[in-house]
Amino acid sequence: MNRQIDLTLVNVGGGIKKDVYQDLSKTYSAIEPPFWAALTAGFIKKKGFGVNIIDANAENLTHTETAEKILLINPKLTNIIVYGQQPAASTQLMTAVGELCTKIKEEAPKTKVILTGLHPSALPRRTMDEEVCDYVGQGEGFLTLQGLLEKAPLKKIPGLWWRDNQEIRGNPRPKNIENLTQELGEVSWNLLPMDKYLAHNWQCLGNFDSRANYASISTSLGCPFSCDFCAIWSTFGERKQRNWKPEWVLDQIDTLVNKYDVKNLKIIDELFIINPNHFVPIAEGLIERNYDLNIWSYGRIDTTKKEYLSKLKKAGFNWLAYGTETGDDKSRAKVNKGQFTKEDIRRVVQQTKDEGINIIGHCMFGLPGDNYDSMQRNLNFAMELNCEWQTMYCTTAYPGSPLYDNSVKQGIELPKRWVDFSQHGYNFLPLPTDNLSPAEVLEFRDYAFDTYYKNPRYLKLIEDKFGKEGRTHLEEMTKINLKRKLLGDKK
Repeated sequence: MNRQIDLTLVNVGGGIKKDVYQDLSKTYSAIEPPFWAALTAGFIKKKGFGVNIIDANAENLTHTETAEKILLINPKLTNIIVYGQQPAASTQLMTAVGELCTKIKEEAPKTKVILTGLHPSALPRRTMDEEVCDYVGQGEGFLTLQGLLEKAPLKKIPGLWWRDNQEIRGNPRPKNIENLTQELGEVSWNLLPMDKYLAHNWQCLGNFDSRANYASISTSLGCPFSCDFCAIWSTFGERKQRNWKPEWVLDQIDTLVNKYDVKNLKIIDELFIINPNHFVPIAEGLIERNYDLNIWSYGRIDTTKKEYLSKLKKAGFNWLAYGTETGDDKSRAKVNKGQFTKEDIRRVVQQTKDEGINIIGHCMFGLPGDNYDSMQRNLNFAMELNCEWQTMYCTTAYPGSPLYDNSVKQGIELPKRWVDFSQHGYNFLPLPTDNLSPAEVLEFRDYAFDTYYKNPRYLKLIEDKFGKEGRTHLEEMTKINLKRKLLGDKK
């Protein structure tokens, strides 16, 4: 007899990629495994409960199909985990999450539903008020789920929000788990459709047929920094980083390579290149294994040292992402992004390139005080650096960030629907500056993207490094124009 499932974990689908990325979703966006779901499943299994995962995104399931699967499984508890491919992507999923909650209650009304993740942690009361869920878990979620499955009194379950005679109640968030290797040592990769995941297009510019065999993994939780535009701390309630032991990380990568034939790997950590006592042993272990992986991770200008770059390259780190944000030191300081300077950026970028590591640059338009001249200087600096990939975002007030709190206090107009926080969405609404309207910021961002990716110097770099196929791929990408309601486009 099959054991009854106590907990079903859900990664939302229902066509969300089209809403978030428009036509870029057809070829250019990644399909990332929900590591947090696999980690949660491992924790719950270790506590003696039966658990499974529905990755509706990877399986391309509609909300109705997802709800029907939940009805057939008939779990005691359903947990929709709200995490995106990066911290800012959590909020934009909430429209689809709300739709799925409604559909689950229609198809399986007896199912108890809890929402966990970054956005629910940032706005637990509002989430309870807006969605037809039974509970919200504020914080990491592990201990909250355990308490519900063990049928502890609701008032005793840390991080739990619930309704008591229509009144919303909430308990203090739980303490974060300190010993990750011991308490969060199990990852249920076997519950994920590992053959469904697809790496980012840029990670495989030299060979697009190799985008499959992709996985992502955290080696740490949290971040010690406090950038005003970032909401990552909402999940953890603190600004610090906790690491799994390097041996554990290498064991997980062994499993991914040897059991699932993974070739492309993303290190999800908000900041991987920070503590050499952590990342250097991982790199050394990968060099010993000689897996020939294609890895990318997040670095930071003021934590990346020249002496480590050669070792990272040998370990398979072919891409490092740097959040430079802007070439203007004063603008960067206004949003509390580090102490590094424009010259530091030039130096670290060149050192990284010298070791043969590709760079994902990151710049933001519409920072406090921005005007057309400052945004043009930011674009000019990005074009000077000429990174192999360049993300370009408008400054946005994501729930849980200081920018969001300040925007609410000041009465600044924010997107009306959660999905409209998506940078690539039709209804996207960025923040204004003292000098520019949201429409002016958005129009410049789209112009900057087009200008960068059509720049002959950039296209020559791509063709020289990745061949004609890579250049052609990017030329086809720039033919796709995002439609923007704010700019007068019709859908």
